[in-house]
This record gives sequence, C-alpha cells and structure tokens, in this order.
Amino acid sequence: MTTIEAAEVDWNALTAEAVKHLQALIQCNTANPPGNEGPAITYIHKQLIAEGIDARIIEPTPGRPSLWAKLPGNGSKRPLLLLSHVDVVPVEAEHWTVDPFGGEIRNSYIYGRGAVDMKGMTAKQLTLLLHLARMTKETGHTLNRDLVLLAVADEEREGTHGMAWIAEHEPALLDTEYALNEGGGFAIDLRGKRIYVCETAQKGRALVTMRAEGSPGHAAVPHSQNAIIRLARAITRIGTSSLPLHVTPTMRQFVMTLATTQPQPQRALLPQMLNPLLSDSILRAFPDKQVANALGAMLHNTATPTVVQGGTVINVIPSEAIARLDGRIIPGQTAEVLKVELRKRIRDPHVTVSVELLSLGHESRADTALFAAITTAITRSDPGALVAPYLLPTSTDSRFLVPKGVIAYGFDPMQPEPGWPSPQHMAHGHDERISIANIGFGLRVLYDTIVQVASS
Repeated sequence: MTTIEAAEVDWNALTAEAVKHLQALIQCNTANPPGNEGPAITYIHKQLIAEGIDARIIEPTPGRPSLWAKLPGNGSKRPLLLLSHVDVVPVEAEHWTVDPFGGEIRNSYIYGRGAVDMKGMTAKQLTLLLHLARMTKETGHTLNRDLVLLAVADEEREGTHGMAWIAEHEPALLDTEYALNEGGGFAIDLRGKRIYVCETAQKGRALVTMRAEGSPGHAAVPHSQNAIIRLARAITRIGTSSLPLHVTPTMRQFVMTLATTQPQPQRALLPQMLNPLLSDSILRAFPDKQVANALGAMLHNTATPTVVQGGTVINVIPSEAIARLDGRIIPGQTAEVLKVELRKRIRDPHVTVSVELLSLGHESRADTALFAAITTAITRSDPGALVAPYLLPTSTDSRFLVPKGVIAYGFDPMQPEPGWPSPQHMAHGHDERISIANIGFGLRVLYDTIVQVASS
C-alpha cells in the first residue's frame, strides 16, 4: 500500500485549488479595523467539514471568529500547528489598479489585499490539510503527528479577539511541539547566492513616550527653552545614530551564513558587523540599503518616532511637547535597557522617557527536526539555495506560542520574481499580489516540510 510520503501529487491541480481558495478569501473583506473575519472563517470551515475534518469556530467577540481544526495522526509525536490570520490591513482603494477585494488574476498574478499578508499562506495551509486528509483516506496511513490548523482573527491589531484570547482562555488548542507561521520564507539574493530566511526569533514591542518641558511665551520672541526645539533635538539624536549593538545567537548564525556565500574580502568583512567597533561602518558600506537597514534593526533596540504633539495655537510657545515612538526590543533585552539607552542618547534633563512594554522578544532554537525539514525541502525545490535562521524586526502571533513552549518558525516560502518587487515587499502595499507560480512553489516546499517532520 502506498504511504502518504510516497503518494504522487498532481501539483497543477493542487496549485489551482490553492488559487481558488486564495481568491475566495481575498473576496472576503476582512480589513481590520473592523475585522469582520466571519465570512472568511465560514468559508474555511465549510471546506474542512466537506472533507470530514474536525473543525470548530471560536468566537469570543461577535463577528470576530477564529477557526481551529485537526487532522489526527497516530500520536507517536506531538502535533504540528499550521497558523495564519485572516484579517488584513485597510486599503487606499484609489491607489489600486484593481478591486482590492476582487481576487482578480492578471498576467498569472493574484491581486488583492492579503495575497501576501497572509491569506496566501492560509490558502496553502488549507489546501495541504485537505489534501493530506484525502491521502489518509486513500492510503490508509496516518502521519505521526496531529496536524492542527488555526486561522485567527485580529492579528493586524493586538490579537485581542484572536490569539491573545485563545492563549488565555483555550491554551490546550496550542499544545503543539512546532508551529509554522508568517514572518519568513522569502529569499535574499546576495551576489548570486540565494538564501531563504526562516524566522526563528522576533523582537519585542514597546510604546515609548518622550516628553520635553520648556518655558511658555509669545512666539514673536523666540528663546532657547522652547519645548518643541528640545524635543526635536532629542528626536534627531535618536534618529541619527544607532543604539548599542546586541548580538543574538540567531543573528550570529544568520550573518555567518551570509558570509559563507561571499568571495573575499566580503567573506571576512561581513562578520565584522557583529563587532561593536565596526558594525555601523560595515552596515553603511552595505550595497543594498534596504538589507542594511533591516540588518541594523536586527542588531539593535530601536525607537522610531511616529507621532509628535506640541502647541495648540500659532502664536504661543508651548511649555510641553510630546513624541510617541514605536519601540522594538532585541530578544533577551528589557524595557528598562531600552529606556537607559534612549536617555544616554538624548542627554537632556528636560526631556523624560517612559517605556511601556507590550511584548518581550523571543528566540526559538534552530537545531530541530522542523528546521532540518525546511532546509531539505528548499534544497530539493531550489537546488543550491541555503536556509538561514532569521530575527524578525517586528512581531507576529508567534509571540503567544513561544512562552507556552512551542517552537515557532515563520516560514511562508516565496521565490524572488525578476522584474517585480519581491513578494514580501508587496505586504501592506498598493496592488498587493502574488504569482500563481509562487503559490505552487510554496505548496511544494510546505508539503515536503510537513510530510518530512510528520512522517519520520
């Protein structure tokens, strides 16, 4: 009898099925706010029930449901969680050339909000779970692990109606060994070598408030105690120099992997970005500025000014000015460390800093069966490519899993597409889209990964 891992797969048919699911999910307008995830969750639930898969809808808040489903294995190994979210960020429809919620196909690309972030991953995970359920019936074999599918609401905000609620009220649903989520899987082309990143670590998040005090007065008579000028000076000091270097095990391995792909002298120079005396110089000399900015964010705590408030009328110098900053904290560091680092940069007793921690950063180890399976799957589908662990400068719903002991990776495999923006740069953008070819590539890599880790 044929086993699941040896069964033939009609990749054209499976890709077409995933594209159909993606179009249907895009056509559910789940822009958050307000969310309205119900139609998308109902669609997924209908597909799973039709295949006889155990599925339940979780709705802590009316109109904000999530979905949990399980394809049982033989229980010899702990479950694997396939995690995604069905809400999307809002759109500026006037800047799109297509209906953002139409799911239209143009030139072999599926257009629509969520095509990349992250209904494409939802569609692939749904397609693979349905396929593996059919294979279980046809072959009579089961996998060694339960496969758990979790499609959640409210990731694009704070997770209040989705993962945050599930983690607090239904933690048993998250009792898995591994999880595959968003946050990585895209490839970096560096001097002809392709490196796929597997997100094994994430930064924490904090709300930073800087408050400058000054002397009020008539705007016709300028003076040096202007609160707005003090605040502007503090913002400039933060924005023009990086905070201290913090090298995590994830980033050490990532940088060393990058270095192995390069000729001399780049091979010797790249690791020097881990040296606090040379790091900034190496990053400034990096040929790809987008990559250099991302690497800088992965090696430092950051605080980015996003909101500035000061004054109410044009002819009055205010006594107070406030800036709010988006703080991101390296795994292993704390809100207090970030506060101290910012104070040292500002150097002004008239500017105070407060830091409200929202979530801590985390790292999952990379020496696992799941990481090995991902590496093998990429090597089979893209010979010569490498896989490297990666620290995501932001955060995802994986932050609710790692504290519960789950090894969570961000890995939604996508190849670069010559002549187009890289797929990950389409997330949250106008005319968000993904190619049918990339849907097929992702299906093959994820299928290979899941079957390896759930069959061995």
